[in-house]
Amino acid sequence: MPKRNAALALGLSLLLLGSAACHHNKGPKAKGPTEILTVEQLWARGDAALKKGHTATSRKYFDQIILREDAGEYKDRAALATADSYYREHNIEAYAEAISRYQTFLSFHPTHPEAPFCQYRIALCYLEEVETPDRDTTPAVRAQEAFRSLVDNYPSSTYVEDSKKKLAQVNDILAAHEIKVGDHYLRTGGYRGAIARYRTVVDKYPGYWNMPLVYFRLGEALSRDGQDEEARLYFTRIVQEQGSAQLAKEARRRLDQIGRRDAKETERQDKKAVPEGPLVQPKQKGGHWWQFWKWGKKTPT
Repeated sequence: MPKRNAALALGLSLLLLGSAACHHNKGPKAKGPTEILTVEQLWARGDAALKKGHTATSRKYFDQIILREDAGEYKDRAALATADSYYREHNIEAYAEAISRYQTFLSFHPTHPEAPFCQYRIALCYLEEVETPDRDTTPAVRAQEAFRSLVDNYPSSTYVEDSKKKLAQVNDILAAHEIKVGDHYLRTGGYRGAIARYRTVVDKYPGYWNMPLVYFRLGEALSRDGQDEEARLYFTRIVQEQGSAQLAKEARRRLDQIGRRDAKETERQDKKAVPEGPLVQPKQKGGHWWQFWKWGKKTPT
């Protein structure tokens, strides 16, 4: 009997020991020492992730740098790199965030060596949001303002030359928008509205790439509104500048018609189609999304 009790006691002890061991194994493991990266190491990892296109991962490292009191010059570099990471994601939401980041940097560091770069990137973000001339022109207006700001405030910057080229593109889009609206008025008999829109192009966008077409449509609107004397000035200018081009031939016809116009001719002429022409320059190889915007059937050369 004593031997039996001793065996039971031994078994119970072993069971309790096994249970304690299992409970201990399921408990939390002791944490080892956490790796603390230097600012330089954080920058290297963030920069490497950004170069690979891992924008979200790169920002985790850049955010740590920005919060570090010992970041030094890396703090500004990380702030710019964070803005760059959003720019590289190439979508509307990311562009908005990039603009906000660049603008924040500029507000605190207006004379920083990278300030022109920030202004340039802001303009590029707005330019990426620009749509076709018949759509909302708000991004185009903002891009125009941003490029002008760079040219005016950082005239010695390496980004000025390209900014001027892109500013001309944006101006063409804004001019094309005015022409599109003017064309609508001209088609529907709102000649005063058409005249106002075409005049806007002549006054605000004198460098517009297809100005002869604007002169023609302005002359046409003026003529249909009964302002033949001023219309004659624009048609004459086209003839002088375009020579033997098709548009110049149409302008000569309009001048002849003005010269011998009567009531019946006026009514007939009002129904005559206006020669069309591309409002936006054709897409170049490797360029943006620019498209033709036409009205009519045949493009004058």
